[in-house]
Amino acid sequence: MPPLGVARAASRRSRRTGPPASSVVARMSGACDAIASANRLIGRHLRAGRLDAAREVFDGMPRRDVVSWNSLMAAHARSGAHGSAAAAFVEMRRRGFRADHASFSTALSACARMEALELGRCVHGLATKTGASRNVFVGAALITMYANCGLFSCLERVVEAVDSPNVALWNALISGLVMNHRVEDARRVFDQMTERNVVSWTAMIQGYVRMHELGWAFELFNLMPAKNSVSWCVMIGGFVNHERFGEAVDLFKTLVSSGEEVTAAVLVKIVSAYSSLKSIGGGRCTHGFAMKSGFALDHIMEASLVMMYCNSLNIDEAWLEFDRMERKHVGSWNAIISGYVHANRIDDARQLFDSMIDRDKISWNLMVSGYIKDGRIADATELYSKMPEKNVEAATALMSCFIDNGMLDKAQDVFYNMPQVDVISCTTLLFGYVKGRYLDDALDLFHRMHKRTAVTYNVMITGLLHQNRVTEAYKLFNESPTRDLVSWNSLITGLAQNGLNNEALKMYKEMLLSNIQPSDSILSSLIGCFSHHSMLVHAQQFHATTIKLGFESHLLVQNSLISIYGKCGEMTTAQTIFYLMDKRDVVTWNSMIHGYALNSLGRNAIETFENMTNAQVDPDDITFVGILSACDHLSLLEEGKHFFNLMTCNYGILPNIMHYACMVDLFCRKGMVEQAEELMKSMPFEPDSAIWTSLLSSCRMNDNNWLAQHAASQLISINPSSKIPYLHLINVHGSTNRWSVIDNTRSQIRNAATGKEVAYSWI
Repeated sequence: MPPLGVARAASRRSRRTGPPASSVVARMSGACDAIASANRLIGRHLRAGRLDAAREVFDGMPRRDVVSWNSLMAAHARSGAHGSAAAAFVEMRRRGFRADHASFSTALSACARMEALELGRCVHGLATKTGASRNVFVGAALITMYANCGLFSCLERVVEAVDSPNVALWNALISGLVMNHRVEDARRVFDQMTERNVVSWTAMIQGYVRMHELGWAFELFNLMPAKNSVSWCVMIGGFVNHERFGEAVDLFKTLVSSGEEVTAAVLVKIVSAYSSLKSIGGGRCTHGFAMKSGFALDHIMEASLVMMYCNSLNIDEAWLEFDRMERKHVGSWNAIISGYVHANRIDDARQLFDSMIDRDKISWNLMVSGYIKDGRIADATELYSKMPEKNVEAATALMSCFIDNGMLDKAQDVFYNMPQVDVISCTTLLFGYVKGRYLDDALDLFHRMHKRTAVTYNVMITGLLHQNRVTEAYKLFNESPTRDLVSWNSLITGLAQNGLNNEALKMYKEMLLSNIQPSDSILSSLIGCFSHHSMLVHAQQFHATTIKLGFESHLLVQNSLISIYGKCGEMTTAQTIFYLMDKRDVVTWNSMIHGYALNSLGRNAIETFENMTNAQVDPDDITFVGILSACDHLSLLEEGKHFFNLMTCNYGILPNIMHYACMVDLFCRKGMVEQAEELMKSMPFEPDSAIWTSLLSSCRMNDNNWLAQHAASQLISINPSSKIPYLHLINVHGSTNRWSVIDNTRSQIRNAATGKEVAYSWI
C-alpha cells in the first residue's frame, strides 16, 4: 500500500488529466461515425432526388464536416438554388472549415450559373491560395465560370495553372471559347491537343455551327474517327437551324442506313425540317419511324409532330391528327393552340385553352401572346390578370405590347408588379424609356440592373447617341463586357448621325481589327459621312468595300450610294446604280429627286417624280421637299404651285416649314414679294430665318423698302448677333440714296455684339 502522500498525489493527477485516452478516442470515433452516417444518408436522399429530406438531415446534425457542407451545396445546386449554394460555401468558410476540391467546384459552378463574376473571382483567389486551382476539376469549373461571364481572355491561363490537364479540361476550354465566339482560338487549341475524344470533335463542330460556318462544321464531322448520337444531333440540328433542310434530311438518311442509334432528339430535328419544308409525306414517315422506335409517346416528340401537322396542313386537318394521338401531353395541347394562333383563329385557340384540364405557363403565355398578336390588348391584359402565377415571359410580352402602342405608364405598372424580373424584362422597360426619350429614367434603371447583356448596353448606347450624349455613350461602349455587331453598329451609326465622321471612321477601323465584319447598316452610315465633294474618294472606297462584302445589291447600301453621289455632283454614277436596282423604295426615289434638285436638274427631278407615281410608290413629305427645291432652283413657278397643291389635295400631306420655305423663295426669285408675304401670313407657324432672308433678299432687288425693313427687324429679333440683315438693309437704302439711314445702320452693326464666323478650307 503506497504512503498517504503518494496516494493523494495520484488522485490529484487523475482529476487533472481527466478520463483515460481510450475513452476520448472512443467518443471521437463515435462522433465521426455519426457524421459519416449522416453524410451517407444525405447522399442517399440526393441520389433519390429528395432534396428537402437531405436538407433536413443536414439541419439536424449536431456536428458537421466539409463533406456535409459539400452535400448541402450539392442539394441547393440540384434544386436550382445557385445563390443558396454559393451562400453555403461562404458560410462554411466563415465557420472555419477548409474547402476541398468538391467545395470549390460546386461553388464555382453556382457562380457560373448566376454569372456572378466578382464572387467567382474571390473563389478563384481562395482556390489559388490553397492550391486547389491546380486540380483538374476545379480548373474545369473555373473555365466554365469565366466563359459564362463572358471573360474568355483568361481561359488558357487557367489551364496552364492546372497540374496534368486531361482531355476533359481541354474540352472545357474549347467549349468556353466556342461559347464566346472565339472559334479560331478554339480550333487552335483543338489542333494542339495530343489526345481527343468524341466530345472534343463535337464541341468544335458546335462552334462552327454557332458561327454559321456549316462548311467547316460538316468537313470536321466527316473527319471524325467515331461519332455518337450527340455528334449526329449537332450536325443535323446545324443544318436545320440554318434552313438547309434538304441536307439535314440527307444526313438523317445516312444515319439510319449506317445502323447507328437514332435518338428522340435527332427525330425532333428531322420533324422540324419536314415541318419547314411543309412536306407532309416526310413528316408522316418520321411519325411512323417514331412510333416504331418507341419515341411517339415522348413529350417533346409528340409536340413536335403536332407543330409539323399545323405547318404542313390546314389547321382543321392538323386538329384531326392531334385528336388521333393517344396521350396528348400538355406540350401537344400548347402546340395545337399555337397552330390556331398562327392561323389567326384566336377565338378557337381560346376555346381549346379553356377546355384544357392541365395548363402550364406556356399555355398561358401562348394565349396572352396570341391576343397581343391579334391586336386585342384588352383581352391580353384581362387574361394576364387571371394567371394563377404570373411569369416573367408573359409580363415581358405585355410590357412590350404597351410600349409599342405608346402606353409606357401601363408597361411600368406591369414591370413593378412582377413577382420577379430578369434581364429581358428590365431591358424591355429600358427600351420603353429610351423610345419615350426619358433618358434619365433609363439611366437610373440601367444602373440598378444587377445583370446586363450586350442588348442592354446597345439599347442604352443608342438612346444616349440619339440625344447627342456622345461621351456617355462612348463610356458605356467601353464598359460593355461583350460587344457584338449591333454594339459596333449602334456606336458607329450614332457617331455618324451626330456629325462625328472622323470618330465614326476610327471606330470602324477598331471594329475591323476586332475581326468583326461590318453590316450593310454600318457601311450605309459611313457612306453618308462623305457628303462633301472633297471626300468623294472615301465614298468610292466604301462603295468598293460593299462590292467586296457582297452588299452592293442591298437596298440600304444602294440608297446611301445614290444619295452620296448626288450630293457630290456625280449624278451619272447615281443614275447607273438606280437603273441597276432590282427593288426601289420611297427612299430610293427621294434620293434621286434630291440629287437632281441639288445639281440644278429640275426637269429630271420632275420626270423622276412622274416615274415614281407610275411605279405606284406614294411620295412622302421628303419627296415634295426635293421636288419643290428643284422647281425653286430653276424658278419653275407654275410647276412649284402645282406640286404644292398636289401635296395637300391628292396626298393629304400637310406642308411643313421646309415646303413653305421653297415656295416663298420661289415667289421671291420671280420678284413676287407681295405673294411671298401673303403665303408667309397663311403659314400655321412662325417663319424661320431662312424664309425671312429669302424675303429680304428679294426686297433688295425690288426696292421694297418697307417690307425689307420689316424682314430685317424679324431677322434681328431671331439672331441679334448676325450682320446679314444690316448688310441687306445697307444695300436696299443705297439703291435709293438714303445715306443718313445707311450711316445709322452701320452704327447699329458696330454696336451689335457680333463676331465673324471663322472660315475653313478643305485644301
